[in-house]
Amino acid sequence: MSKSVELTVDKVIKGGLGLGRLSDGQVVMVPRVLPGEVVRVHLRRKHTQYQEADLLEVLVPSTQRIPPLCSVYDACGGCDFQHATYAEQLRLKNAILGETLCRAGLCREEELAALLGSPLASPQPFGYRQRIRLQVAEGRVGYFSRQSHSLTPVSLCPLAGEALNSVLAGLSARRLFQTFLNVASAIELLENPAHDSVILLIHYPRKTRPTEHQAAKLLCQALPLLDAVLFSVEGQAKGPCFTEQGEIKLSELRVEFNLPAKLCGHILTLALEPGGFCQVNLGQNENCIGLLLDWTREMKPGRVLDLFCGMGNFSLPLAMHGWEVTGMDMQRSTIRSAVRNAENAGLGDRCRFSQESAAKAARFLLAEKATFDCLLLDPPRSGCAELIPLLPGLKAQLIIYISCDPATLARDLAGLIQAGYRLAEVRLVDMFPQTAHQETIVRLERE
Repeated sequence: MSKSVELTVDKVIKGGLGLGRLSDGQVVMVPRVLPGEVVRVHLRRKHTQYQEADLLEVLVPSTQRIPPLCSVYDACGGCDFQHATYAEQLRLKNAILGETLCRAGLCREEELAALLGSPLASPQPFGYRQRIRLQVAEGRVGYFSRQSHSLTPVSLCPLAGEALNSVLAGLSARRLFQTFLNVASAIELLENPAHDSVILLIHYPRKTRPTEHQAAKLLCQALPLLDAVLFSVEGQAKGPCFTEQGEIKLSELRVEFNLPAKLCGHILTLALEPGGFCQVNLGQNENCIGLLLDWTREMKPGRVLDLFCGMGNFSLPLAMHGWEVTGMDMQRSTIRSAVRNAENAGLGDRCRFSQESAAKAARFLLAEKATFDCLLLDPPRSGCAELIPLLPGLKAQLIIYISCDPATLARDLAGLIQAGYRLAEVRLVDMFPQTAHQETIVRLERE
């Protein structure tokens, strides 16, 4: 029978869960707690090696505990750390990253201080997201609740930028918007920073109808910040798309943002098609690019291979500093964007982008006996284990690996070390404050 017990939180582990022990030594994992706190919890689900619990009461709080900013924080599954100061969030995430490296055998604990740099803090702990995705159920929008697929309705998200929240509030007040919610499975709000506007992407399970096209046009007319309404019909390409003037071609719509002159010598405009991949925290993205440029500054600009190039977010700033870029990506739209971005920046002569899988591209380059000075790896969450054995043949002196998953990062780093590279520096990039998600950037040098 389930019951409530008191325990002391020993530490916080991956996923933002606190770890404590019962009197018999049984490990208990509980969310929304901090190290050193004495808490009362409700034991919920027992596993072979640990037991899940829900937080009932904090009996002795940490000095780093603060009231959460969001009114639905306790129910919503979007955030994990709003109860902690931002400095404590950074400390916890960095400790988790360090423990991951040590447990994977990538370094010894006494080597950690020299290897693991200070966390790269986000310029904004709140209001940093330029894109949010909301689920739709029974005509309401929100996020999935914690550890369930039930909906927590939201009309404002503290992680979203001001423009996104303004448009979300405006939409919620319009009866026209409700007609879409009665059909849609999800919506996305995309800020278009260079245009000071927002794009609404509606995920639909069926083809759209003329009355919905008219409603989309009227919504754009009613909300000054809403630049366009774009439909994504299940199983089909994106479209149709509407502005206040009526239907437009999807090719006419771009999400654009500027990288400042301090990074690249002068302003670099990057654009992508709506729905294409772009970091949600643009301020932190600039910091990440700045670190990449710092790590390559002492090298003479040479040839860089970007095997998960996207729309050129990391490789085009290098091209601005004189590097010759070869970039590959599987998504056709991002390659179109990369080519367009290079040409618009006057970098077309030193950049070659093509649609190809990373492993197939590497095999082709090896067959051509191509070599590079630097490799950029920014794979999806699953990592790039199949690629690792191919990389030594490309002869790069430097590899920069950007990861969004500590487990696959540790696996791939072990493969790179075995392939003849050594870890030179590891940095936590806090791309997602208030959540347990971790972004990491790693510099590896050829032995």
